[in-house]
Amino acid sequence: MLYLLLLITLLNYFLHLGLPQVWMPNESFYADASKHMINTGNFITPYYNGDLRLEKPPMTYWIVSLGYYLFGINEFGLRFFHALLGLLTGLITFLLAWEVLKDLKVSLLSALILVSSFQFFANSRYASPEIPFTFFITLSLYLWLKAYKKDNIFLLSLAFFSSSLAIMTKGPAGFVIPAGIAFIYLLLENPKELLKKRYYLLTLLFLPFGLWWHFYELFTHKEEFFRVFYQENIKRIHQGTDPFYFYLSDTLISFLPYSFLVFFAFFWSIIKLRRELSFFMVWFLFVFTVFSIVKSKIPVYVLPAYPAMSVLTASFLLNTTWKRLIASSSLFLTTLLSLTIVIAVFYFGLNKLFLLLALLPFLVLPKNYALSPLVGGIAFLVFVNAGLVEYLEKFRHYREVGNYIKALDPKGGLKVYELGYFHHNLPFYADRKVLRDEKPEKPSIVLFKMGSFNDCKPLQVWKLYTSSESRFLVFLLDTKRRKRFEDFGICVYK
Repeated sequence: MLYLLLLITLLNYFLHLGLPQVWMPNESFYADASKHMINTGNFITPYYNGDLRLEKPPMTYWIVSLGYYLFGINEFGLRFFHALLGLLTGLITFLLAWEVLKDLKVSLLSALILVSSFQFFANSRYASPEIPFTFFITLSLYLWLKAYKKDNIFLLSLAFFSSSLAIMTKGPAGFVIPAGIAFIYLLLENPKELLKKRYYLLTLLFLPFGLWWHFYELFTHKEEFFRVFYQENIKRIHQGTDPFYFYLSDTLISFLPYSFLVFFAFFWSIIKLRRELSFFMVWFLFVFTVFSIVKSKIPVYVLPAYPAMSVLTASFLLNTTWKRLIASSSLFLTTLLSLTIVIAVFYFGLNKLFLLLALLPFLVLPKNYALSPLVGGIAFLVFVNAGLVEYLEKFRHYREVGNYIKALDPKGGLKVYELGYFHHNLPFYADRKVLRDEKPEKPSIVLFKMGSFNDCKPLQVWKLYTSSESRFLVFLLDTKRRKRFEDFGICVYK
């Protein structure tokens, strides 16, 4: 069954991958800035909507640009390598579990739990730094563990190299996370290993390699670099209002379909003195503790802990004697996932054939209750891809608006303005800079929220969403309630 579920998951990662238009706001930055890189040949300094954007190093833009080069500048090219890196992170998780436990079923289940966990799956189909960052950190820790066991300097060098690539994806945290995990693990298991000079020499060698972009931008865009670096790396540490336990509660949703079972897995590993799992326990605990201390909290920050969480959960499910706990938890999670599909089908008026997906996990439940949440989770993700995403696209007219702008001004000679709200993916679809909430000059093209601009009559009107689509559930419910949708007109201002 695990092999069948793996095959379905692989197919689901690419199902309708290019169907959704560019999501707002975050995916828009990488879609447009990477397009700019392809068009200009400047692959060092990112520009979004014609403006300097130094919030993140260029690795994610390079990954997207490669997708554009291979598949064209479109939504599939935008997301292809994120989906691939998500699956490759699952493969490395399998190899990590096998390296430590030598148990094929646990290793397979670990990979499946990771690639089917809701937060991880969603980000694997969304162009942002999170999945590449998690991939490079997971690869770095796998290579480090192999190097440590074999006392192999070449593998250790590759581990540091992968960490450098993580820095090139999201900044210094790409070094801090794998280094911190390895340091604490060695402190507990083999402190003498920390005295070896190779670790410190390789740090001196590879840390500048990971930070070269930061130094380049520091010298070329000093004031803007300092402002952004402080905002992205320093300010978030000490400013924020989310509680310390934010990630513990968020995991209940983000780590579905196994959700809270990861916490039982962690405590089981401690109580049963499963020393072979100590590396994964340190990994999980380090990431959660560090980001729980950081004041600013976003669910995706703890994605680098998901591979360790998956191994702990898989080992717990297949080895524990706490059968009653797993049975009752599995029944609850399976029912929750299936009930969600049923409610969504009727609430959003979707094809009733999707109800069959809600029944699948109950066919597995009596035979293998530990796997029924996984079946339910995969069925739910297929439902999201095949049903909900297609439903949502009926409310997303950004490509249509962009094409209309290009039809009005094929040569791109007119300035384009948007008033009343700014749709971040519009520069990508209009293929030009869009001026935000500035007083329009004549002649120009103006997209405006009805009532915000009365100097010309609209040639076309669309209902457009005026909030972040990253809050997926809120956005989904808003489409049904018609909340936060406004009429936007477009005109040629002469």
